[in-house]
Amino acid sequence: MKKDVLVKVKGTQTNELGEKDSIELVTEGRFFIRDQHYYILYNETSLSGMEGTTTTLKVEPRRVTLNRMGTAEQKTTFEAGILNAGFYVTPYGTMKITVLPSKVEVDLTEQGGSINLEYELQVGQKKISDNQLEITVEHLESYA
Repeated sequence: MKKDVLVKVKGTQTNELGEKDSIELVTEGRFFIRDQHYYILYNETSLSGMEGTTTTLKVEPRRVTLNRMGTAEQKTTFEAGILNAGFYVTPYGTMKITVLPSKVEVDLTEQGGSINLEYELQVGQKKISDNQLEITVEHLESYA
């Protein structure tokens, strides 16, 4: 059964100089279970720079797969210690990106919960930044 939820996404990026940049997105989304895996769907906004893109997260106990479709396209799997290479397609061009997750923490139940990812981001073969991504899912009834 699909449920309407409030999705909070906080991303923090630290470059090689130690400079941090954070972005936080709060939006409505959908949350459901299929084949014993959790799924979170939400639409990106102009704040993330990906307006017109739908993000789907497939959440397993030790692996999170991010799939973006629309104006930006990307499929990335986060699994601690496993290098994952893919392409990030935007209206401005395509980049080869690689992630090396050091932490994949999943604390979800049918009531919602959180995901915490920490990973190194590479473009081409060059490290760009260390990243942290915190995603929380809360039922909208909590705000009624």
